[in-house]
Amino acid sequence: MGTRQFSIIFAACILLAITGCGPDNIFLKHGLDTPSHHVDNGNQFMKSGKLDAALWEFNRAVELDPNFSPAYVGMGLVVGHRGDPEKGLEIMEKARELARGTAQISNVESGFTILQGMTGTE
Repeated sequence: MGTRQFSIIFAACILLAITGCGPDNIFLKHGLDTPSHHVDNGNQFMKSGKLDAALWEFNRAVELDPNFSPAYVGMGLVVGHRGDPEKGLEIMEKARELARGTAQISNVESGFTILQGMTGTE
């Protein structure tokens, strides 16, 4: 093997080693960092009793879209389950203000019903 071929192969190996050992880039898959996805995750965490994780997901949804009503519904329910249903009702009022469409309005009203059941007021 000639010196020139050896140099080319050596340079290619060095190039592969440099690029292969660099930091891993983590790319979010499209659709995973959306308010809707975080609310779905938060609801699953809430159902399994993981209230801290659920609240984190709802907060992330609000960071992505401060006008996303379902995130506030989730936050209100988490606060209620943590023992402060009155504060949960306050958060639910924000959800009611932001609700758009029959599905979101229905979701808010269901949240109100659950929280009012926790406070003993109907």
